[in-house]
Amino acid sequence: MTKPAYLLTVTLKVLVSASLLYWLLRDVEFKAIIDHIRLANPWLLLLAFCMYFLGYFITATRWRTLLRAQGYDAPLNRLVRSFMVGLFFSNFLPSTIGGDIVRMYDSWKIMKQKSQAFAVIFVDRFLGITALFCYASIALLFIDEAAQQVPLLRPVLIVGLLLAAGAILVLFTQADTLHDTSEAWRESHSNQLVRLAGKLLGAFSAYGGKTAALFKAFVLSLLLQLNVIVHFIIIALAMGLDIPIIAMFVIIPVATVVMMLPVSINGIGLREAVFVLFFGLFGLAGDQSIAFAWIAYGFVLAQGLLGGLVFAGRLLSRAPDNKELDNVGG
Repeated sequence: MTKPAYLLTVTLKVLVSASLLYWLLRDVEFKAIIDHIRLANPWLLLLAFCMYFLGYFITATRWRTLLRAQGYDAPLNRLVRSFMVGLFFSNFLPSTIGGDIVRMYDSWKIMKQKSQAFAVIFVDRFLGITALFCYASIALLFIDEAAQQVPLLRPVLIVGLLLAAGAILVLFTQADTLHDTSEAWRESHSNQLVRLAGKLLGAFSAYGGKTAALFKAFVLSLLLQLNVIVHFIIIALAMGLDIPIIAMFVIIPVATVVMMLPVSINGIGLREAVFVLFFGLFGLAGDQSIAFAWIAYGFVLAQGLLGGLVFAGRLLSRAPDNKELDNVGG
């Protein structure tokens, strides 16, 4: 992307975030938002914050599982630190994918092949999103409010889940075909979209036949997303919000996916809008919803700052990263 195009993109994202925040805050008393934050139970908030550290371990274990499936390995603490650095870049760059770039780079240093590094992080992300769709689709069966007020929600979740299940099925049964198609698309087409599609197919084909590793990675994805949902439930409890726990199994996955959309600055504005919309279905006021979103985002920023400290230590360290890496693939 050229510099003018990049600046235009960032400007548009800032405008989207600013417009959404203005629209959401225009009829809300700012003092009420601050009061909700101030009155939240600090011990429960501390517990919610600590849930992140369990998530680090689960994420690193899933990443390591996918690396090992390709014949490579790395110390778990190295992967945890890399993930934390990724959080720093995700939160202090205009896009939430900055963390994936960091992890892809570190995977490349382990594997020495860009295509394999891309495959690891792409499949890692794919399994995480699939787990989100699983929770949301199942939970939505027990919630009438969201299904009635947002008619498209259930069909979208079901279609997303079916597409993910279909992709996994194809991966298990047609890995060789995927690989051949991927190579053909990447080598013979000048169209960038076709070449990108070929790259995505190549990422899937890299895990063809790796059933045990993929199953373990998917179970870890379910555990990770459960940890995320429980984290948000604890924040709601800390604030005394009257919202069914089962509803959080729909709201949090949907909010997570929406915040990934590259249309705002790090999900700012989108985050608040999603919670105002869905919490409103259960009778919560806008100031409560925004306070909830800001507490959650405050935790995310704090995690990003911790990642920044890890990154600073990484820059100051004299020992190269690759001394800690163990390439067991030869």
